[in-house]
Amino acid sequence: MKTAIRKFGNSKGTIIPAALLRELQLDINDEVDAKVENGRIVIEPVHKVEYSLDQLLAQCNPEKMALDEDDKAWLDDAPVGKEVV
Repeated sequence: MKTAIRKFGNSKGTIIPAALLRELQLDINDEVDAKVENGRIVIEPVHKVEYSLDQLLAQCNPEKMALDEDDKAWLDDAPVGKEVV
């Protein structure tokens, strides 16, 4: 599909036809990665990976998660303001 470079404010851009957006399952405000490869502009969808808390914790080093005495004292300290405990 042919399209043209157009002026958008102080920038320039092109319209991506709806048929291409549907094929790629993209919509307004979806993130894409744009780069130049072999003299061509390549635009690829960026799919955000979502992790569960268990997956994130599995990547942590247990030794780095150990509480020192200052951490324990802070956790055991009484509220000093209007905190809800």
